[in-house]
Amino acid sequence: MTALCLGLPCAAGCAKKEPKPLRTEPWLAHPTAPASASGDAALPLTRYLLGERSVIRFEVPSKRGALSGSITRVQGELKVDLANLTQSRGGVRAELSSLEIHAASGAEQNDASLLERTRAALELPSDRNAQAAFASFDVTAVEDASPAQIEPAPERAAGAIPAAPPAFSRRARFTAIGDLLLHGFRVSRRAPLEAEFAFSGDALVPRSVVIRSRSPFVISLETHAIVAVAQEGRGKGPSAAPVPAREVRVSVELYGTKVD
Repeated sequence: MTALCLGLPCAAGCAKKEPKPLRTEPWLAHPTAPASASGDAALPLTRYLLGERSVIRFEVPSKRGALSGSITRVQGELKVDLANLTQSRGGVRAELSSLEIHAASGAEQNDASLLERTRAALELPSDRNAQAAFASFDVTAVEDASPAQIEPAPERAAGAIPAAPPAFSRRARFTAIGDLLLHGFRVSRRAPLEAEFAFSGDALVPRSVVIRSRSPFVISLETHAIVAVAQEGRGKGPSAAPVPAREVRVSVELYGTKVD
């Protein structure tokens, strides 16, 4: 698409073509796995709500330069097992009506035209009173967490001054596995991510977390039955015809605040 969210196709260069899934509706998909597969975690799950600063950015490669854009209305909740990050779960929803897109320098199409085409490709309603369309990613597993446990902050670093910025942070890298729902198609995807946990006033539990992509990941537009058109070439003849875009490269930046 010229848009979205969090998911990861097979790595480029795979010998076999990814099978095309059947179109579904959200209520037909399998439910998200429980927040923890075991009930003996050292600490209860810590909940973080995603805030207004959360954003999803994307690029659509083309011969005349990459189109770029973002989705700015992002919601969700993360349930983090600080004693074992692999037991963490969560969900992210992106409101597609907040989509923005920009043409590459020197392109013949303007931003308004690109946005209109993108909305048409995603079958977004033009009626403002219509129900909002979303893409979502439900985390069903976490793998390759390093470190697997978020240690408490040193007591002195946890914040003797409540009004001060977070005084201490810890970082972790992991791979999130989950179900990406986009344009009516739900597909399993993997996303390599990193997290920064910030402590402020509490040595045991981080007050906030920021999750970012370690590198852009790819969504296949064909898999989600999205027919998007890349920038048109200059000149005449077949070489100047619009070229269907095949993939979109996505990066996420998610800001979560602990629920008290």
